[in-house]
Amino acid sequence: MTNFNIHQFRSYLLTRLQGILTQLDRDEDSCTFGCFDRNFWHYKIRDFSSMILQQGMLIPHTLYHLDFPGNPLYLHPYALKWVDGALIFWASQQLRSGAFNEYYPYESGYPPTAFSLYAVGLVARERQYNIENEQVKKAIQKAANWLMSHREVQAFNQEAAGLAGLFLCRGIPGIQIDLAKLRNRLDEFLNGQSPEGWFPEYGGTDAGYLSVTIDCLWDIYEITGDKKISLALEKAADYISKLISVSGHTPVMINARNTDYIVPYGLIRMAEKSPLTAKIVRTLFSQTSDPGHFLHRTDDRYTCHYVYQSCYRSLPYLEKMTEQSIQLPADKLFNQYLEQAGIWIRHYAGVKSMYVYAKKGGIVNVFDRKGIREVNFGWRARLGKGKVGVTHWLDAGYQVERSAEDKIIIRGRLSKHGWMKSSPLRHVILRVVSYLFGHRLMTWLRKAMIFSSPSIDVEFVRTVELKNDQVVIEDTFTGGGLKGLELYRAPHYSLRHVASAGNFVPEEMIVLSEDRIRLKPGVNEIKIKSEIEF
Repeated sequence: MTNFNIHQFRSYLLTRLQGILTQLDRDEDSCTFGCFDRNFWHYKIRDFSSMILQQGMLIPHTLYHLDFPGNPLYLHPYALKWVDGALIFWASQQLRSGAFNEYYPYESGYPPTAFSLYAVGLVARERQYNIENEQVKKAIQKAANWLMSHREVQAFNQEAAGLAGLFLCRGIPGIQIDLAKLRNRLDEFLNGQSPEGWFPEYGGTDAGYLSVTIDCLWDIYEITGDKKISLALEKAADYISKLISVSGHTPVMINARNTDYIVPYGLIRMAEKSPLTAKIVRTLFSQTSDPGHFLHRTDDRYTCHYVYQSCYRSLPYLEKMTEQSIQLPADKLFNQYLEQAGIWIRHYAGVKSMYVYAKKGGIVNVFDRKGIREVNFGWRARLGKGKVGVTHWLDAGYQVERSAEDKIIIRGRLSKHGWMKSSPLRHVILRVVSYLFGHRLMTWLRKAMIFSSPSIDVEFVRTVELKNDQVVIEDTFTGGGLKGLELYRAPHYSLRHVASAGNFVPEEMIVLSEDRIRLKPGVNEIKIKSEIEF
């Protein structure tokens, strides 16, 4: 599980390089030279470029400076030209507000502005903050001004990227950023960390996005030397360590935003002195040759997003990780309920791991040494008109009671959800509203696509208990809304919209019980018992 091979990891990344460069417009005569959004510059299926993809510039930028066998971009002049082109194209796409687009024209989105400025700042730091192109410098200042006047409070990884970009760009001569205000904002960000080590992501904890936050915080730490950041990094790494199963995987749905990846850069930088983060990296990235590794599931969009730039940025530091060994929680007998996160974790000394996400309706994942083996995602109910009621939902209204060390009870109501369909008319309306209201549109869309959770008149109580070698699950449904409903086992899929989620994952292949229960008129209570071998 921990036989991490540096050369194998480098070789794997080189196999992805040509596909990543395919995303880049490399024709110097092209008006979109330097663009990393192939859907825009090549396929012409979008009439604007998604600026969050400009993070891809960090890949040729990193490889240009890195000498190892097989690296085709080491000191290659084209790599420099491509990075310069990426910087200039980035500047050319800036909106009047100083922000950038990601999903919609005139969007003025926080993520594309924060992450792209972060990438620009990293390039600038490597160049000793020598940015000669005046158009690029003006764009940096405008983007910094916009970020200083906007704050992301629901997705902390995005705020971390914005803060990192601002701290990096302060080093560029002529760029004006109020340091006192920036430090106050950093302090407020750090105060948002849970004592359990995680930062909020849409109302919960998400290990994948937490690793993105670790990348950003490490870069800020290098600039500031702030000990509060160092402590925050240690707590974050400790949280991630608890989620790693006996098979060396992290559970996908035991995350607020359903991410299936961990990015390595910040963890690897910490691993020079931290045996824990060294063990995390060696465990999670020892299986990159396995077709089931999460890096193989990353879609084309995320090859230019933070996932792969983090991997490539980590290459110069792989051999600096400490050789000191340490056990992960999964290597020991471990039983802990993280009350703020709402997650119960149980490891049996390298044999099995169990996770119960209580605040997500009590979904259950069980792993053995080979990977995920058993799942229970609760229930769905057909409501008609393309709507379903679900228990698999992150809901702050769920009540959780841990009545014993090996028992947990979740109480809540079924949430009502459907599927948003795209259409030409909706996109026309979207563009008009985006043009008129800009950044405010994203607030409304988040409410509609992510946070909306109207409930129906059905209450549920789920009890999850470990008895001998079994996970015993008892579900009770009550309420007038039960009449005539058909209850059936919920599949893997969460109905919360998250861009980086939705990759195919092995747990989708686990055959679920075909239990379907149609309730007769007059029935207002039903109890269902399930068991998972553990």
